[in-house]
Amino acid sequence: MIGAAVRQLGLPELPMKVYIATEVQAHEAYLRHCVENGIDSLVEKPVLAPLVDGRFAPSRITEVMQDLIAQADRTGAKHSVMTLSRYHRIYNGEVIRSLEERVRDWQAPVTSLHLRAAGGVWNLQREYESRDDHPYRHGYGMMMHGAYHYVDLAVQCLSLNKLVFPHRRFRLEVSSFGAFPADQHLRIPNPTARRFKDGQPRWPHAENLAHSFGETDITATFRLVDVASERTLTVGTLSFEQTTPSIRNWQDLPDDVYNKNGRTSSVDLEAQLSTLYSTHVHCYDVPRGQNTDRIDAFARLTTRANAALLRQETYTSVKTFDGLFHSDSNRELMENWLRGTESRSTLSAHLLPMKVTEALASSLGTPGRTVEIAEF
Repeated sequence: MIGAAVRQLGLPELPMKVYIATEVQAHEAYLRHCVENGIDSLVEKPVLAPLVDGRFAPSRITEVMQDLIAQADRTGAKHSVMTLSRYHRIYNGEVIRSLEERVRDWQAPVTSLHLRAAGGVWNLQREYESRDDHPYRHGYGMMMHGAYHYVDLAVQCLSLNKLVFPHRRFRLEVSSFGAFPADQHLRIPNPTARRFKDGQPRWPHAENLAHSFGETDITATFRLVDVASERTLTVGTLSFEQTTPSIRNWQDLPDDVYNKNGRTSSVDLEAQLSTLYSTHVHCYDVPRGQNTDRIDAFARLTTRANAALLRQETYTSVKTFDGLFHSDSNRELMENWLRGTESRSTLSAHLLPMKVTEALASSLGTPGRTVEIAEF
């Protein structure tokens, strides 16, 4: 069935490329067909969300990813992943580029990383049961929706430590807490919720259903540990939240707009190189007028440095960027993929971000339990 659907997309005499932009639970089937048949593909983030008996099974992510990557290596086709933070003007062009230069030049590791992504997504309680677009009822939520952009960004930052310690083995340990749709009636102010006819808990006796839906919000702490010495190299926090300021003021989801639930993004990231340097970026959406799909972004990049020791640095610096569009990075990624020159966001490059996604999603099953990635 998958093969027949793919064959209908192009003429037999023309080379075929497949862009996989279905709901995430269907990614694996289409991607597997492309991998096994040597068809170039571009799959939307996150790469896949394995299901077992109709429920999200995060513990299978690494196994499936490794299998697909191994098969892709044998067939020779090019496979990439559409995600925000590979060609982004600010995250990649400013933050990671400047960090990489300093890590390499000073041999200074990333010793702390704090990243908070606020999605501004507002779904009503009944919509968690009914939505087929970004559904929650299969047991996955924020981690398999918008959070992946920033998991990928965090992994890119942490991976800079390999420039300092190319031969050391590290282990990532994460511990998470989450909030879920069953918690929402406690978290949305009742006078506001009543305006949407959403003021009563939809699952009043939902203790046993608390985790039957995917998470709306997750916050985690982590550390990166040197395996040989058990000494900590990096500490930090990762926070991916949807219950944050939105622009939604409508009760029913509109048919004619993309931004159906009023999401507005705000991302705050700080990475520090020990006692030498820090870079901090705050990038947030700026709605323009009444058009919910007309949203651009503003960014402020602040650095701090030990300028007394590093003469080429200043103690502080601030740069601002206005009129940003996150879609520009998606467009550049796709243009490179269509030309056959895409190399920053290959399928194999997403194995580690997907491993971190698995660890975070798995850790939500037992709040506060530490989950490890043995080889980071």
